[in-house]
Amino acid sequence: MENGKVKIRLQGHEKFPLREGWLNKGLTEVANNPTVFVGKEGADILGLGNNMVKSLRYWLKAFGLIVENGAQGANLTRCGELILQYDAYFEDLFSLWILHSNIVKNAEEATTWFLFFNKCDIEELDKEQIIHILKRELDKYTNNGKYSEKSMMNDVDVLLNMYGKTRGIIDPEDKSSSPFSILDLIKNSDGLYSRITPDRRMLNEWNILYELAIKMQGKEFISIDELSEGIAGIATIYQINSVQINEYLDKLDAMGFIQVNRTAGLDMVYKVRELSQESVMIQYYETHR
Repeated sequence: MENGKVKIRLQGHEKFPLREGWLNKGLTEVANNPTVFVGKEGADILGLGNNMVKSLRYWLKAFGLIVENGAQGANLTRCGELILQYDAYFEDLFSLWILHSNIVKNAEEATTWFLFFNKCDIEELDKEQIIHILKRELDKYTNNGKYSEKSMMNDVDVLLNMYGKTRGIIDPEDKSSSPFSILDLIKNSDGLYSRITPDRRMLNEWNILYELAIKMQGKEFISIDELSEGIAGIATIYQINSVQINEYLDKLDAMGFIQVNRTAGLDMVYKVRELSQESVMIQYYETHR
């Protein structure tokens, strides 16, 4: 919908956080039957209730895994094709980080996710305080345009559940849990939420290379500050600090993908090889089988 000069979307998920197994199910069925979400047969084909089917359709779009073509149905994006080919069951954290990166940049389809990760610094805030901050940011983003506050609040519920719920404590086979909780980006301590830095072992340099491929498209060099800070910056997306970012960049330098130059206070990254999101994904999957 239109709100002033920007397009936003709230509560496309029908109040259902993403669940284990949904993305595999959705990718597989869209690849086999592009019109699975067009008619009324989707619920039977997918084995989900009607509202869950709508939710799955939304998540596939929000994560950049499908594009829709009206009555012709949906097609997998190149990202969706590669994940279906190499990591259909999302067993590799690299794939989950790719999807996290995609959704936090998707202001039109996942506006609350975009604002939460790009605009909101939270440390030990309760849900009502987070809603207050997000409402302020959404008002600014839409230039005080109209939107449903209830829908935004439902988005906050789903986002915090999706990233902050601890997996496997009660039942490791619980299919209602979200795979994104394993990324450890949001800590829930008795109803107080904090954004936290993920464990170094959870995030590898190939995800940083994926961001470089996006940021350096059409460029031969980029400053580390431009790469790291601001909307969709590496520090913002992955909640890591400048020291950690530089460690990842040095590793990519040693791997021969880039050259880092910090002489005379330049702090620049130069491209050594041609990079694209597709080539980074393929090379990662091919070398980490």
